[in-house]
Amino acid sequence: IISLEKNNYSPIFTKLQKESSVNKINKVMVVGYPKPFFFYPWFPDHNIFTSLHLDIQVVKILKKAGFYVIYKPHPLTMNEAGDIFKEYVDEIIKEKFENVYNLADCILFNEPNSTTFKHSLLSKKPLVLINVKGKLWYPEVLELLKKRCCLVDAYPADGRIVFDEKELIKAVESSLNNINYDILYKFAFQ
Repeated sequence: IISLEKNNYSPIFTKLQKESSVNKINKVMVVGYPKPFFFYPWFPDHNIFTSLHLDIQVVKILKKAGFYVIYKPHPLTMNEAGDIFKEYVDEIIKEKFENVYNLADCILFNEPNSTTFKHSLLSKKPLVLINVKGKLWYPEVLELLKKRCCLVDAYPADGRIVFDEKELIKAVESSLNNINYDILYKFAFQ
């Protein structure tokens, strides 16, 4: 999160705080990150195959646990990714995130480096983030982020991102009680 001289976040935060709070989580929106057809030698676990596998595993686990699963593909790879997920999710939404995020009770991210993640931090929505080992965080930011969204620890292994299925479900279920805005007051509203 970047603190700006002119605060653009306050008006958005004020607007989003007027929306209804979530009381129960039935619908989970999994937000897709672009599926690049690149391979980065310095970050071998960030490629189309690893990313697809992670998203598919997440939605399968959520469906198995009884959640209604919405997949929101990234605009850059919307058509390709959307077709892949048809058989795994209840709904695919291709409209702009800011116009549809309210259709879900909880929003799950596999990647924090997106504008949709930043928008979600300002909202009242319960959030879950899959936190892959090796992601660089400032310690203070990570500790404050843990107060705003539930993190699921994950790590790269054999070309895949691995995590505990029970921890994912636990994170979704407990995300209702993990909505604290200290991270915004520290970094976004100065």
